[in-house]
This record gives sequence, C-alpha cells and structure tokens, in this order.
Amino acid sequence: MAADSSLTFQRIFTRVQATLPQCIEGVDSLPVTSIFSTRISETTKHCIEAAIRSYVTRKVIDGDKTDLTTITAITTICIDLVRHELSLPTLPVLVLSDAFDTLTISQGEQLFAFVESHVGVWKEDTFFAPCKTSVLRMCNDLLRRLSRSQNTVFCGRILLFLARFFPFSERSGLNLVSEFNLENVTTFTNVEASEMEDDEEEDKGGTTPRLDYTLYTKFWSLQDFFRNPAQCFQKAPWKVFTLYCGDVLEAFKSFKLDHLQGSSGGAGARLSRSLSEPAPDQEAAAGDSIASEHQVDQYFAKYLTNQKLLDLQFSDTNFRRYVLLQVLILAQYLTSNIKFKQETLTEDQLAWVRKTEKLVYSLLEETPPDGPKFVSTVKHILKREEMWSNWKNDGCPEFKKPESGKNSVGGAGNSTGKQNGKSEEVGKEDGETQHSPRKVRQKRKVGDLIKEADSRGKFTMGNAEMTRLWNLHPNNLEACKISERDFVPALETYFTPAIEQLSPKADLKEEKKLVNDSNFGWRALRLLACRSPHFFTNSASPIAKLPEYLNTMIKKLAKELPSQLVADIRVEEEEEKEEEKVIPVLEQGEGVKEEEDMEEETGDVEERPEVCAITEDEQLALARHLDTLGGDKWKVLAKKLGFQTDEIEFIEKDKSESITEQAAFMFKLWVDGEGDEANKESLLYTLEGLEMQEVGQGVFT
Repeated sequence: MAADSSLTFQRIFTRVQATLPQCIEGVDSLPVTSIFSTRISETTKHCIEAAIRSYVTRKVIDGDKTDLTTITAITTICIDLVRHELSLPTLPVLVLSDAFDTLTISQGEQLFAFVESHVGVWKEDTFFAPCKTSVLRMCNDLLRRLSRSQNTVFCGRILLFLARFFPFSERSGLNLVSEFNLENVTTFTNVEASEMEDDEEEDKGGTTPRLDYTLYTKFWSLQDFFRNPAQCFQKAPWKVFTLYCGDVLEAFKSFKLDHLQGSSGGAGARLSRSLSEPAPDQEAAAGDSIASEHQVDQYFAKYLTNQKLLDLQFSDTNFRRYVLLQVLILAQYLTSNIKFKQETLTEDQLAWVRKTEKLVYSLLEETPPDGPKFVSTVKHILKREEMWSNWKNDGCPEFKKPESGKNSVGGAGNSTGKQNGKSEEVGKEDGETQHSPRKVRQKRKVGDLIKEADSRGKFTMGNAEMTRLWNLHPNNLEACKISERDFVPALETYFTPAIEQLSPKADLKEEKKLVNDSNFGWRALRLLACRSPHFFTNSASPIAKLPEYLNTMIKKLAKELPSQLVADIRVEEEEEKEEEKVIPVLEQGEGVKEEEDMEEETGDVEERPEVCAITEDEQLALARHLDTLGGDKWKVLAKKLGFQTDEIEFIEKDKSESITEQAAFMFKLWVDGEGDEANKESLLYTLEGLEMQEVGQGVFT
C-alpha cells in the first residue's frame, strides 16, 4: 500500500509539527497516526523524522529553560510511532542525541535517567539492531564531554547502561586481545621534598613511622607495574618489582592500624568518606543547615602523590586496601592462564608470587574494620574473575538460556519480551509447540557414555573413527611393541645386497653400487646409529666421502654377520690395510691419566683463593670511574656482562639522574643475578678485554 498521494513533503512536515503539541499534552501518538490512512513509504517516514527533530531543536530546546519532560514525552511518542510503523526505528535515539548535544551537563544527567529506565525498550528486536550503533555513538559523545574526575558518577552510569544494553558477547565492549591502558601514568616528584617543621614532627607523638624519600619513590613506582604488568616477565624489571614490593609490604606490616585510626583518624579516610557516613562533627552541627543536606561526596580519580601526604595515606584503611588489592590483581594475572599472554614465570618467580599473596591476605585481615570479611569478599571476586578469564580464552561465546521443559515452553515464549535479537516469532512458535509437541531424541550425557564404555573395557573418544582406532587392541602400549609395528629392518637384511656387491665375484661398476646411492647412504646411517656400535667408534682419520665410510663399515659388519659371503670378500686382509693408514690415537682417558700422574709427582698444587661478589662500596667506586670516562662506556660494559638491550634501556630510564647512579644500579643487578660469579677476577678480565683497565684501578685492594 502506498501513502496518500495528496500529502507532499511540505504538507506532511507542517501537519506533523502542528499536531505535536497535542501529542505532547496527552503523551499520545494518535493525532499523528490519524493523519495517514494507509501504510506509508520510507520517504514519508524520513519526512516525519525531519519534522519531529526540527521541532525538538527549534521549539523545545531553550538553554537552561528547556523542559525535559517535553523531550521525554516526544521520545515516548516516537517509540509509539515506530511500533505503528510510521517512523524509522532510529528516530527515538536520534531525538535524544539531538537533545544531549544541546543541553548542559546537569540537564543531560537528568535526561539520561529516562534513557536508563527504557533500557528494556532499546533491547527489543525492533530497536536493538537498527539503534545499537546510534546508542553507542550517543553515549561516547556524552563521555567525551564529561570529566572523569568531576563527573565520575555520571560516567559510571553511562558505562553501566552500556553494559546492560549490549550482550556480554558484543565485540565492541570486549578487550579481546588483553591490552592494557598504558596512558594511565602516575606521576610523582623525583626530588626529595624538604623536611617538615620540627614542631609538626613533635605533634605527631611518634605514632606514625617516618616514611623517607626512598620508600616514597618505591611505593609510587609500583603503579607503573600495575599499569603494565607485562614488563614483570623481563629480568631487570622483575628484580626491581620484587624489591620495591617487598619493601612496601614490609612497611605496611610494621605499621598496624587500629579501628579508630583506620576508620576516621586518617586524612585519607576523611577525603574518601561517603555521603551516607558524614563526619561526626558535621553530623552534630548539621541541625537545620541547608549545606549539610547537599553535601557532595569527595572523589579523586587518582590519589595525590605529594611526598608529605604519604604518612597520612599510610594511615588510611581504604588507601591500604586499594594498594594491597592491586598487588593481588597483578599476582592473579601473572599466574593465570591467559590466551594472549606469551610469557610465563619460572618456578622461583611463581614461589615468590604465592608467598606474597599469603602476606597480602594476612595484611588485609589485620586491616580494620571487618578484615576477615573483606578478605573473603576479595577471594570470591578474584575467583569470579578467573571464570571471566576462561570465558575470554574460549573466544567470548554468546550466553544462551538453557532450554526449559515442554510444560513451560509456551509460558516462557509468551512472557519473554523481544530483547537482544530474540524475535517475537520464536515466542509464537514456542506457543504452537505447546499444543503439538515434537518428540526430540535426548542426547546421552558424556559421563554416561564413558561409564558404559569403561564397564565393557573400552574407550570412548567422542568421535566414531577415533573410538574404533582406540579399541583395536586392549592395551595400546603393548600394541606398539608387537612385531608387526617394528618397521626398522635388521642389519643383515638391509646390508646383504651391499655386501654381495663387495665380493670379487660381483662384476659391477663402481658408480652402480649401493654405497654410491644417496638414499641408501642416508638410510644406512640412520640404521647404523640405531643398531650398530661401530657408528660411535672413535677414529682420528677424517672421512672424505660417504661411500668410502660405508665401504669401511660394511666390511666390519660382514665380519660379524652370519653370512656365507664372508669368505669370498677377504674382509680381514683389506681391513688390516685400512688400519695401517689410520693415525694412532690415545685411548679414551689415557692422556688425562698421564697429566694427573705428572701433577701428583710435582706435589705443588696451589689452592684456589675463595672468590666472592664485589661489595656495594666497590660497586659505587667502579660507577664513579665509569662516569669519569664519559659517554656510554657503562652501556658497553653492561652488554659484555650479559645485559640485554631492553634491560639497559630500563636502567637508563629508571636512573636518569646521573651516569654514576645508572652504573651503580647496573652493578647491583649484576651481583643480584650472578651471585659469587660477579667477582673481582671476572670483572677485571672483562675490563681488560674492553681496554678499560683504568676503571678497576684503585678499587680492589
């Protein structure tokens, strides 16, 4: 059916805008639907869309005076028009997008409540597929306008709405390749702050431990590992991480929090106090104060990294829990099985991670309030994270509801709305099957199949052909040893034709003999390596060509093989001639024995002095000498000591203050990794090879 031919674009545009005030007043689309008596075309739907969007942007949007109820009423009318097939499915979302583009942030936050309340509508089949791109674009445009630190709650509402709107398997909302947000960089001061006044130190009363600049840098440096856990699989960063993490956890362990101090005494706790738990002094002074009714929750997207605040932050329960939870999340990533994680930890590294996890859990249990309950909750959440990780490893398959029984099929089909791509036709078909159920053969459970096969002494492999092959023999290991599966020929069988060709009676040209066939030679070497002791005989005579070697080996084999051809070949005479050409060699161990006898006769055996790793003072002195050479001499030495390029870059980036610190840190990592092998003799030998002997002058006594 076609639309009324008398309705031109201008007439439709004018009549729709004229009837919209009446529709808005009653929140009813009937005045618009009464304009058309027949089914309309796509062109007419575009005309209706243009009229409604123009009405919203020109007559409804009016800055701060905009009536949000009018926008919600028009959106509801658009939804009805779509269901009456009088408009395109994207019209309601486009109206909301136009409104969000022109409203202020506070007005947009109020209007977004309407979007959240109608999430069930957007998930219907009529709207989901056509509108999902428009909804995602609308939400992304909103997020780009918002500040994550000032509009945190609104940002969270938008993300939660997207999580409710899209199914779990939606590709646009998944981090399929497990990438990290490397832009989340935590900055902190690299220069030690001046000490606080003595009066302030005395006022603290000694209850808070003194946190120096070294601990401050180690603590905030850990955020870089939490930001990019993949660097923990590298040798140098792993050493730094374990060192810094151990010192920070030891600081937490040495400073215990009591209930009062952890809940309300710390400044960090006062900063993160929620709106539902006002401070005691504020609660007492609230009375009839209007300001207390509109108290705003203080939230910071990132903690302040000023050095003077570290004492207060260590006294905050929430702050401590956040950091310890970060350690647990990182530990779970390092030890879990992730599809896109190429590297793995060594046994020693895994043992360190398990030990650290136990220490973190014990610290969380000691942190008030409700430490044991908090630990139980954290373990439960991390356990659920493992399930989601396994789901991602499986390719993020779509979640489907399990099929219900035949008695509840009709009811389920009628009660379920059109959501997430589930069409209304499915519900109708389910309703029909209630009256005429179709007999479906139930698939047997895998456990029952395995149990039945095991009772008969058989195996079931899930595939008919694999099951047949697996059950050919009752014992598969024994079946591999039967004679039918021994495909390696015997020495006599394989070499008999070659032995016959060596006989003087065999009138055969040299180039046609088997020993000159490359295929025969390759198989002969394989067979000799498996079954002949002559293949591993020590000999000082070099082998020029393979045929010559095979001739020698065949003559030796002909001596041992029970063959009637041995007498005709004259193996013994030719073998004696070959042995005359061989240069005599020492028997195995003879030379070593003579050297030992000579050492015993001399009796002057010098004892090797005990070696130990270079000390920290020696490391610092060596670093200063390297600094005097200038340039990148310490990098040349680092490469010679076994450091990789990425490790050198990490040292240069982590210790960027001076070459002395970089070289000292390099020597420290070398000693930590090599132990006693990082000694004076080894270093002096390396320096001599690099012609840098002056570095070690005056360092070792």
